[in-house]
Amino acid sequence: MRSVILALCALVCSFAVSAQVTDAHLRSELVAIHAKWMKAYYSSDPATMNQLEADNLALVMPTGFVWHKGGPRTDEQTLHEPQTEIALNDVTVRQFGDTAILTGTLKTKSPTENSQEATTIVFVRSSGKWKIASAQWTPIASTQ
Repeated sequence: MRSVILALCALVCSFAVSAQVTDAHLRSELVAIHAKWMKAYYSSDPATMNQLEADNLALVMPTGFVWHKGGPRTDEQTLHEPQTEIALNDVTVRQFGDTAILTGTLKTKSPTENSQEATTIVFVRSSGKWKIASAQWTPIASTQ
């Protein structure tokens, strides 16, 4: 009887470890996609952005303006500061089937920009790949 209880405890513990590993892997994967997306944005690389985005992407800008992707991005994209430093912190990822929601704090620093925003990124899995379906940025007031 004692060995059965120990075996059950070991089995339950292995499920908990497996779930944590999966969550850490998903978090890592989505953070990497986000980093690649931000790099493509600041490098004015529409081809990479198109690969990472859902066709019906919607973005809620810090001003409240909602931008809807009306088709593939083109080379006419606005040029940005390619040396912009991006840091995504306090990341939490929750998965709901083929949808995952990443929340965190995004710090952006360049010669012309220095901001900190709360961010929510919605990913959808299509054909085995995670794509960015929606994002929102909300300014965080300075505490100084």
